[in-house]
Amino acid sequence: MNMRDHPVFVGNNVYDVMCNIKDHLESRIKGIKEIIVKINMVSAREELSMTPKIAIEETLEFIFNELNYGGKVIILEGSAVGGDTFSGYRNLNVTELVDKYDLELFDIHDDEYYYIRVFDSKFNEFELPISKRMVKKKFLISICRAKTHDTVIVTLSLKNVAVGGIVGRNNRPKIHQGYKAINFNIAILSAVMFPDLAIVDGRIGMQGNGPVAGYPKRWGYVFIGFNPVNVDSIVARGMGFDPKRIGYIYYLSRLGFGRVENIEVRGVALSSISSNFEPHYLFREQLKWKLPSNKEELMLDKCNRIIIDFYTKHSIPDPRG
Repeated sequence: MNMRDHPVFVGNNVYDVMCNIKDHLESRIKGIKEIIVKINMVSAREELSMTPKIAIEETLEFIFNELNYGGKVIILEGSAVGGDTFSGYRNLNVTELVDKYDLELFDIHDDEYYYIRVFDSKFNEFELPISKRMVKKKFLISICRAKTHDTVIVTLSLKNVAVGGIVGRNNRPKIHQGYKAINFNIAILSAVMFPDLAIVDGRIGMQGNGPVAGYPKRWGYVFIGFNPVNVDSIVARGMGFDPKRIGYIYYLSRLGFGRVENIEVRGVALSSISSNFEPHYLFREQLKWKLPSNKEELMLDKCNRIIIDFYTKHSIPDPRG
């Protein structure tokens, strides 16, 4: 199957939805000795900003008990605000899972790194350090809560790895170069740390002034798929946002990493999951990311060259084939 054609599976809990992909997942992780699970923990204090613990537990239960996985699982994140990463792990109670499963908890800010080129507000290139473990992964799962965002409308499985993979707390803000540049930057970062499996828990999402200061939105759905662009497109549409108007998702689709429309959904009818998340109060401003078509084509060509150069330099397979 072409990677752009991967369907999105929807249900009411992670374990049951993963049963739909058991055979494919089993074949994908066969022989792999290490699985990376990238959770989301923007604030080390605010639980609603974090990946729900139940989603992490259901994922681990499926990997170890249903698939009888015998390798190592590493949970990694690097908190942005509200305390250090390990205080966040303790606040989320994921530390207790270490005793239950063969887990390692890791702080991305302690990782070795590679440099990747991104853009400043005038589209000049500069370099950011990104996690070597996430780049060189054999199988990467991005698992997060469905949330609105203060700059790019939504933060889902792609942004979880893109910004979460930057090493060094002081380096995270550097991608914020205005609405136009940040969407190219997130697209580049997502492409070089592209998840092998995306899990978005929308059972209780965050709406309003996310990704930290929003409030709960009870929705009830979990979304899983092998193409994170397709997953995030369906989640965004279900939240009430047009994925074609979310810059980094649109750019990744233009670069050939997935789709923003004509995506197969299994488990429920797309119409049945439609919701209406309240956007961030700066939502109208966030829509001002689009460039004139000739400038967009030039920038997409630059992005593609940066991505391919990085793949080549670090011997990374291009997920587009």
